[in-house]
Amino acid sequence: MIAKSTIILASFFSMAFGCAPAIVSAAEPAPQAAANDPTKGLDRLRNAIKNSYNRGDADAMTRYLHPDVVIVFPDGSVLKGRDALRDYYNRMLKAPGHIVARYTADPVIESRTVHNDVGLSYGYMNDQYVLTDGKNFGLNSRFTVTVFKTPDGPPETDGWMIRSFHSSTDAFDNPILTMVAQRVFLIAGGVGLLVGALLGLLLGYFIFRRRKESRV
Repeated sequence: MIAKSTIILASFFSMAFGCAPAIVSAAEPAPQAAANDPTKGLDRLRNAIKNSYNRGDADAMTRYLHPDVVIVFPDGSVLKGRDALRDYYNRMLKAPGHIVARYTADPVIESRTVHNDVGLSYGYMNDQYVLTDGKNFGLNSRFTVTVFKTPDGPPETDGWMIRSFHSSTDAFDNPILTMVAQRVFLIAGGVGLLVGALLGLLLGYFIFRRRKESRV
């Protein structure tokens, strides 16, 4: 995503190059400001996390997480620290009885605020899931993420790391609820048919027995 400051800077250069040489000269220090734009490192952090997430590579993701990171996923899981994320992904994707076959996400940032060494973003995850039973659905979860810049952070992101992440979906209208409702409907329908059939057999038995007794 192109930062607002970058758009403003590009507009300024467009006007400057169309005006007098003196104005162009006055605009020359601007490239240095662009080079120090913190959003460049944040964009690289976003891409690195996105790529490792879509690969299901938890070890690669942890490189970009603060050691004391706190993560909350749509299923209500609260993860604290890098090892907790590794354990979560192994449980969801590799452990016996795991339910998720694969997943992807293409996060879209709606807003980004950076103040010194701290940043806050929120937006949509555009997350898609395929379960081991073949079912697939998209949640399009909302997310918020807090990032922190530290000298110990990855050099390719200019030191930016994720300090906290929260993802959630609509609790009253989402594909998982729809699937659960359909499953309950099918189960209830099947149970209803079974009970109806048993009652029909019992009723038929008693009617047959009563007629037989009346004949005697």
